[in-house]
Amino acid sequence: MKKTWILVANAFQAQLYEREGPKGELQSLESFVHPEARLKSGDLEDDQLGRTMSQSGGRASPASYTGGRTAYAPHTETKEKEQERFARQIVDHLQQGVHGNRYGSLIVFASHQMLGAIRDLLDAPTSKLVRHSAAIDLTSFSGRELEARIAQQLES
Repeated sequence: MKKTWILVANAFQAQLYEREGPKGELQSLESFVHPEARLKSGDLEDDQLGRTMSQSGGRASPASYTGGRTAYAPHTETKEKEQERFARQIVDHLQQGVHGNRYGSLIVFASHQMLGAIRDLLDAPTSKLVRHSAAIDLTSFSGRELEARIAQQLES
């Protein structure tokens, strides 16, 4: 019987477990930590808003009143970029496990936004192995309490 990998994650941390059989004991495989998720958006930004020069073509435009410059905000918020970067790191590990034939099914418990980011990044072979997923943050639990919470989620 192939092993089951169980991922427990939020935007700051993730823990990957493995178990044999549906009632097997959880064995810790890998810990992931992303400290940037705890920083404020302003601390994450490494440069200012983008700027563009406006060419008025002989006509007055609102940009020409400010010296021909316009600032624009990036389309993706910095926090979202960091969350996606962390999700990519986790998903890369999951996909390597699939391609290395290290597990046969995957269960994912993650905070709402992190679950969405992970799902969006999974390739087709890894997606096919997802047996269960739920938008719940179980990262604060460990040991028997975590096992009980996982069992409760799988029963519902």
